[in-house]
Amino acid sequence: MKVIDSKDISKSGYMMLIYGETGSGKTCSSIQTAPMPILYLQTEARSLRPSIEAAGRKDINLKVAEYTKFMELIEFLADEKNTEPYNTIILDSLTHLSTIGLSNELTDEAFEARSEKEKMVKQLSSRTKMSQEAYGALSANLFRLMSVLGNISRRGKVVICLCLLSENPKWNRELAAAPTLKGKEFPNSMPGFFDLIGRLQTRIDENDNIVYPPYVYFKSIDDSFMAKFTGVGNKTEGVYNVEKIVGEKK
Repeated sequence: MKVIDSKDISKSGYMMLIYGETGSGKTCSSIQTAPMPILYLQTEARSLRPSIEAAGRKDINLKVAEYTKFMELIEFLADEKNTEPYNTIILDSLTHLSTIGLSNELTDEAFEARSEKEKMVKQLSSRTKMSQEAYGALSANLFRLMSVLGNISRRGKVVICLCLLSENPKWNRELAAAPTLKGKEFPNSMPGFFDLIGRLQTRIDENDNIVYPPYVYFKSIDDSFMAKFTGVGNKTEGVYNVEKIVGEKK
């Protein structure tokens, strides 16, 4: 156990989860408004160039770390020297990591553990079907990731995890909208790791053009969608501007 004085607790560290529909401006707006320099953890196999150009930031100072394997990601983030130079760490996206990246690694691992005879039967379905054991491993590893990211935020960093929006998610049908995540155990426990959980909504101008950044909502009046607000004040919605949000919550 490490004991620290309250005056030594960082005021600038935050764990944020931002989710929204495809094209709502999650990536672009995060890059556009987050405190520089940024370390961007890319889990999706797509070019980041369009989002960087759309952000239009003249003071852009961003480095990209491309995801390969889950354990490599954990080891990379656990080494303080890899994240110390940055004020913001963006994981884009937690959805892709949960539903594709880590899930594929777990199913591949299970497939390779089968006998040669078992591998000959239904190769494609057996490579993609997750067992209960695999779902448990998925949750355990995602919890481990949240713990590592939480340690980074406690060092004064702003950590942002981006997710796609799911309507009436399988893990909680009572919600009209929530982050898209695989499994049940992790999604239900996940809010406890974040200071802020916000849902994005597209902003339209008088000419019906999409305007960035979008709106973000950190509170659901009727609890119809997942949201969470932690901090001082009562401003729980507005334009999604990371620097302004973390500044107001100090």
